[in-house]
Amino acid sequence: MKKQTTFLLSVLSLTAALLWSCESDDTATPDLKEAQFVVAVEAATGTDVLLTVDDLTTGEISPMGQGVEQPAWMTFFSGGDQIIATGYTSDNISTAYNLDADGNLLTGETLITDQGIYAATSAEEEVMLAVGTTRAGYEDRTIYVIDKNNMAISKRVLTRIDERQEEGLVAFPTGIYRRGNQVFLSYYLMGSGEEGGIPAFATPNSNQARIAVYSYPDLVFEGLITDDRTSDIGVYTAVTAIQETENGDLYTFSTSSNASGFFPTPTNPSGFLRIKAGASDFDEDYFFNFEQASGGLKINNAIYAGNGKMVVRTITDDSGLWAAYGPNTETPICGLAIADLTTKTVTVVNDVPLHGGEWGMAHLVHEGKVYINVSDSRGGHIYQVDPETATAEKGAHIDGHYAKGIFVLNK
Repeated sequence: MKKQTTFLLSVLSLTAALLWSCESDDTATPDLKEAQFVVAVEAATGTDVLLTVDDLTTGEISPMGQGVEQPAWMTFFSGGDQIIATGYTSDNISTAYNLDADGNLLTGETLITDQGIYAATSAEEEVMLAVGTTRAGYEDRTIYVIDKNNMAISKRVLTRIDERQEEGLVAFPTGIYRRGNQVFLSYYLMGSGEEGGIPAFATPNSNQARIAVYSYPDLVFEGLITDDRTSDIGVYTAVTAIQETENGDLYTFSTSSNASGFFPTPTNPSGFLRIKAGASDFDEDYFFNFEQASGGLKINNAIYAGNGKMVVRTITDDSGLWAAYGPNTETPICGLAIADLTTKTVTVVNDVPLHGGEWGMAHLVHEGKVYINVSDSRGGHIYQVDPETATAEKGAHIDGHYAKGIFVLNK
């Protein structure tokens, strides 16, 4: 481990529900007497709809004749008491939604970014950080400082993160998290896509975990931290790549997975790393080899549920490049498991069938349970997962293709 300062396919023209990781002020779960569930659904027509929902555990969630229809195929981010809907590669306009006193969705302000946003976090109650990047080429990446009250960009910080022109590689962000006076930005190295060079999204140098560290609030680059025990952190469109536990430790996940978009596939195992509270580097004494502990499964996405437990969407068949990006696939390869960060054990959740992955992992942590989308070619359901017992119950049926985001907002 060291510290340093220093074809694909045309990667899917879709993305999915990326959920912004939040500081403690934003992750407190509201009392549902004063709050409302909100679900983003891709309807059977392919149209995205944002709608309020009374119950996630029973009945049907239908966008027919209700909700706010979106202008295009959208990504939905959570930012405290707001939901931000933003276009993907064709549209960088972001629109905020919140609730009125009666629980109705209100359309708020909009902002425009000059680059697509692929990672974001609520840094403070009124401040969001978002990372923008191009999908190919040697260009600056941008950290946007966003005033959440009026959806305005208050500052732009240009950064290369970790550009390696001699190798034909650039950094693509997978997550960002602010803890105290530092910001941690995870990324993977991919081909620049320059003519005659390494194709964009190819990953020939991924047998290492990497995070760029910046000061906060100035966002001055402080250096890179790396770890050779696993691979690049996070996946394309997974913004839960860096998560904080109750005691202030940060945990990251690495997939080492062909099905999650890494090709050539890293040889280092899929697993979790830790940055201890108050530290700025990876903990040399901690590595959770998830692949070994699970008997060969790999992490696709992971959601911290509290009490040292991760709800993990797993890869059961890693043979197909990008195969996890198919929520309505006829050949599902994703399972579910609970990873105990303390005991380094893995328990498969047998109540959840094999299903398709998403662009990210639609989820809601609420009152000790984790609600997730589980879908395949027959459609989708919300499942309620109990991380303490490694059990799950099938909940509301999705009238449409699948749930792209699951939220709870204060009225």
